[in-house]
Amino acid sequence: MGRLVLALAISFMSYSVQSEPFSGGVKLAEASSVWRLFFALAFLLVLIPAVIWGLKRLQGLQHKLSKSEIQIIASQSIGAKEKLLLVEVQGKRMLIGATASSITRLREFDSNGEQFAELMSEQLTNEK
Repeated sequence: MGRLVLALAISFMSYSVQSEPFSGGVKLAEASSVWRLFFALAFLLVLIPAVIWGLKRLQGLQHKLSKSEIQIIASQSIGAKEKLLLVEVQGKRMLIGATASSITRLREFDSNGEQFAELMSEQLTNEK
């Protein structure tokens, strides 16, 4: 049985080689498939960053539309794993320092934000 399959495969290969004369170049079908492969790869290389960008936008939109009691008003990175966060909870704003190992409440402000602006301008004038 195996010999019969092998004999049929060899005769089919010799028939296909004999039926097509050698033209000395690349066949049109082979060139077309190379271009289709190239365009498919280029499409994927454009599609992947576009999907990642879209997912990030949707995640940001989801945070904005959430009805959570805790809202992050502002965030400022001050190091590799350190951040300052201005958070509003139940009408009060808090300045929080967050590191990889701890979270510390640094100061509490009124919800209108004027006290925070005054404190920052006061600190800037003290540094000069």
